[in-house]
Amino acid sequence: DQPIPLGYSMAGTVVEVGSKVTGLAVGDRVACGGAGFANHAEYNYVPKNLVVKIPDGVSFEDASVATVGSIALQGLRQCEVKLGETVCVIGLGLLGQLAVQMARASGCRVIGFDTNAARVGKLRGSEDQSGSGTHGGVRFVAGNLVEEAMAFSGGQGVDAVLITAATKSDEPVTVAAEICRKKGRVVA
Repeated sequence: DQPIPLGYSMAGTVVEVGSKVTGLAVGDRVACGGAGFANHAEYNYVPKNLVVKIPDGVSFEDASVATVGSIALQGLRQCEVKLGETVCVIGLGLLGQLAVQMARASGCRVIGFDTNAARVGKLRGSEDQSGSGTHGGVRFVAGNLVEEAMAFSGGQGVDAVLITAATKSDEPVTVAAEICRKKGRVVA
């Protein structure tokens, strides 16, 4: 019922630089992040530590979602995933889908879970032409995560779980504990 600034990720051109800011100049193309700073607005006042120059060849459109990618990446960093590990991503919205791709690119086997069967079906279709739900070390499931994760991990449990689901329920955390191997890692 009250107007509030929207957004937390944007890209634009520097129009003014604070007197104590170094490394940025008027005219620089930048990507910015941070709720309350990188708003969907014509002008924003953004602290330097929330700004990065856009490399040549990267469009404003691509750079504008850098913050979203960094959130998924930070989640995986917190999971401390290593080459060859088995990772579960619970919640396959935008952050979860990015995390799945990053974990796979890092050499991990990944099982992605979402309660939205239609979303899982689309992901299966985009990754897998065989219909099995597994492609290149990635499996997408919509039901019975405990059974699926145990089968996917050879009965050992997954090495790490990244929870990207938006819910008030404690079920993702509870299930994460069930599907992790001994000393596995859970990050929400």
